[in-house]
Amino acid sequence: DTCFGWRLHVSGDTRPTSLMNHPMQAHGAEMLRLACCLLTEDGIEVCAPVHDAVLIQAEASRIDESVARTRHHMARAARIVLDGFEIRTDADVIVHPQRLRDDRGEAMWNTVAELLSGLDGQPRPM
Repeated sequence: DTCFGWRLHVSGDTRPTSLMNHPMQAHGAEMLRLACCLLTEDGIEVCAPVHDAVLIQAEASRIDESVARTRHHMARAARIVLDGFEIRTDADVIVHPQRLRDDRGEAMWNTVAELLSGLDGQPRPM
């Protein structure tokens, strides 16, 4: 069970590696879920959780404050889930018109951008 009661149901097909990995993955998910709740309650606009991070949106003039509050809440979530232990975080700030770039997703980004560039608001035949 996680600290908040989420249970891994074990059967004869459950692999030993799943049993060993469950506490880390499940409590990481608990921290992220709790952090998203704390951020939302604080008025931080959470766009999406991203694996072990959050993507937030804020006005450029308030982004540094919003990032500091986000990091505070992520540390708070870790302390709650891990019984006082705090996990350090870092942040990447991307300001419009920049975008997050990741070589692993470049081909997909280009495909979507190409598809979108052909849209003119008219329905396409199937």
